[in-house]
Amino acid sequence: MAKEMLINVSEGEECRIALLEDGKLEELYMERASSTSHVGNIYKGRVTNVEPSIQAAFVDFGLGRNGFLHISDL
Repeated sequence: MAKEMLINVSEGEECRIALLEDGKLEELYMERASSTSHVGNIYKGRVTNVEPSIQAAFVDFGLGRNGFLHISDL
C-alpha cells in the first residue's frame, strides 16, 4: 500500500493537503488564511465512538480535533 501526502500552499491565502493511498484520494484538508472554522460548516469525518446513553457520536474530522454529533442533528 503506497501512501502519499501532497501539500500546496499559496502564501497568505490557502493551504491544501491531500492524503492518497495507492493513488486514491482518502482525505483532503483545506484552510484559508482569512477564514476560521464555524458551526454549520460541512466536514467529512469518521465516527470514532457512539454513546447511546447520550444519543450522540464523536467524529474525527482530522486536524487533531474531534466533533460531537447529536442524533437530533442528523
